[in-house]
Amino acid sequence: MSRGPAALRPVVMALHWTALIAMVAWLFGALPGWALALHALGWGTITAVFGLRGGPSPALKGALRRVAHLAHAVLLALYGLAALATALDLAAARALVLATLAAAALHAVFNLWRASVLGDGALRRITPKVLH
Repeated sequence: MSRGPAALRPVVMALHWTALIAMVAWLFGALPGWALALHALGWGTITAVFGLRGGPSPALKGALRRVAHLAHAVLLALYGLAALATALDLAAARALVLATLAAAALHAVFNLWRASVLGDGALRRITPKVLH
């Protein structure tokens, strides 16, 4: 369930969909670490104030539902940590960004599974309305 003002929906969606682009751009030297950190800080601030904007599928039950919700928070925290490491130019920055991309790939596969196997409308929920 979404939380916070409805006007935040497109902002969070933009942050969500541009995170991959921002991390890959940083890896190729096309984006400075401070810009990646600002991106993550914006998303993290919205989440800290209003909570996670999306939620686990209603089709998920019990422990799997709790794990899916927790995994979303962990992925966002990992992204924030990786972005902070890039801004501080830490030696671990590249490894953290790559780990975040790997976790994001699992996140994407899980959402494709949700949409295809559970038929819960996951792709419709996470894509901008203009693409529906």
